[in-house]
Amino acid sequence: MEHGAKVRARYFAALHPSVCMAYFAAAIGLTLACSHPAAAALSLAGGTAFSILLRGGKETANTYKFVLPMFLLIAIGNPLFNHRGATMLFMLFDQWITLEAISYGLVSACTLSAIIVWFACYQQVMTSDKFLYLFGNVAPNTALLITMTLRFIPKLKKDAADIAAAETMLNGKPQRLTQKLGAVMRRLSVLLTMSMEAAVETADSMRARGYGEARRTTFHLFRFDTRSAAIMAAVLSLAAVCTAGRIYGYGYMEFYPRIYALDTDAGGAAMLAAFAAVMFMGAILEMKEAAVWRSCGLTE
Repeated sequence: MEHGAKVRARYFAALHPSVCMAYFAAAIGLTLACSHPAAAALSLAGGTAFSILLRGGKETANTYKFVLPMFLLIAIGNPLFNHRGATMLFMLFDQWITLEAISYGLVSACTLSAIIVWFACYQQVMTSDKFLYLFGNVAPNTALLITMTLRFIPKLKKDAADIAAAETMLNGKPQRLTQKLGAVMRRLSVLLTMSMEAAVETADSMRARGYGEARRTTFHLFRFDTRSAAIMAAVLSLAAVCTAGRIYGYGYMEFYPRIYALDTDAGGAAMLAAFAAVMFMGAILEMKEAAVWRSCGLTE
C-alpha cells in the first residue's frame, strides 16, 4: 500500500463475528434449500455483487475463471447424459434432449456457482481470528485445525510460486518435456520439505507456549453493538420468512417428469422478495458504507 493512500473500512469488518456467520449461513443455506430458477439467479447475482464490493472486480473475475467452465460443464453435460423429462426438444446422438434436463442443468449450475462465490466472500469476511473467537471455546482443537488448514492452502500456493520463480531464475525456463517433468519433481520435493519443516516448527512453537496444558483466554476487540444487533435481527427475520415459505412449498420447482409452473401467488412473491433481501443485503450495506466514506472524502 502506498504511503498516504486512502482505504475505506468494510461494513462487515466492523460487525460482530456471530452476525457475519449468521448472514453467510442464511445466504448459503437458503441457496441450497431453494431449487428454483429465480432463487438461483438471485443468489448468484447477490453473491457476485457482494464479491465485487468486498474483493474487487479483478479478484471476482479470477473466481469466475473457475466458475464459468464449471457452469458450462454442468449446464451442457446434464442434458447430454440425463434424458428424463416429458418435453422432448430434439435428437442428438440418437438420444432425446428434453427441456426438463436443460432447465435442471442450468439451475444446478447456477446454484453451485453461487455457492462458490458466496464461499469466496466468506473467506474475505470470516478471518481466522473471528472463526477462533466463535468456536475456540466450544471445540478448540477442531477450530484450530480448520483455521490452520484454511491458512495452509494460500501459503502453499505462495510457496509454490516462490519456488518456481527461484528455479526459473537459476536454471532458466525448461524447454523439453523431460526438463519440464524434472522441474516439476524438484519443485514438489522442495515444497513438501518446506511444508514439513513448517509443520514441525508450528508444533514446537505451540508446545513451547503451553497449548493444550490448561484453559487459555483470548484477546479480542469484538463488540456486539446496536448496529450488529440490528443486522442480526434483520437477517434472522428474513431467514425465518424464507424458511416458513420453503416449508409451505414455495421457492422450489419440480423438474421431472414435467416442469411445474412458477409460483405466482402472493406467498411465492413474498418468499422471493425476502430471499432477494437476504442475498443483496451484503452488497447494499457495503455500497452504503462506500457512499458514506466517499461523501466524507475518506477514500479515493
